[in-house]
Amino acid sequence: MLSHEKHRRSIVKSVTYRLLSITADLLVAYFFTRNIGFSVGIVLLVDGYSTLLYYLHERIWAHIHWGRAPVISPDDREQA
Repeated sequence: MLSHEKHRRSIVKSVTYRLLSITADLLVAYFFTRNIGFSVGIVLLVDGYSTLLYYLHERIWAHIHWGRAPVISPDDREQA
């Protein structure tokens, strides 16, 4: 039996990763610009499209079986 990642899991992973990334990007942008408004604009633009790209990347990888191990439940073991 192959494991399957649901869309909801990919969305949650994408959002939590982007929140971490947005925080780091905002700090770096502010460090260089010293302008919070400009920094927020940079981060919203870059992280907005990056979130979409990350989600699409996750969904593509959800269909690639390379590197996955099958999940065997106790019921599957009994039938074998």
